[in-house]
Amino acid sequence: MSKEYRDVVVLHASNEAGDVQRALAAAATLGERQPQTGIRVIVNGAALDGLTGSDPVVLPANTEVEACLVGMGKRGITVDQLRPAVVTVPAAVVALAQAQFSGAAYIRI
Repeated sequence: MSKEYRDVVVLHASNEAGDVQRALAAAATLGERQPQTGIRVIVNGAALDGLTGSDPVVLPANTEVEACLVGMGKRGITVDQLRPAVVTVPAAVVALAQAQFSGAAYIRI
């Protein structure tokens, strides 16, 4: 995340496209109750399908949605197919590990 937060929570979505919307709903709840928290929604696997299309992702406050480039390649998804406001990470497994090494809380959606 580009902004510094006191606390960071990683929401990991990977099983199905609907996991993305569930993660965003969880991010909204968390952001309302803990506005000082930065929230990263890291998406890989089948959940990547929830990030394709032209409709923008409505991001709750302090939230960033990150798509795994490795998983996108395996699923034939290009950066151009991602919904607006979605950024990429080279590999979800590395992003998840680095976030946890840095003290982020991890929640699997």
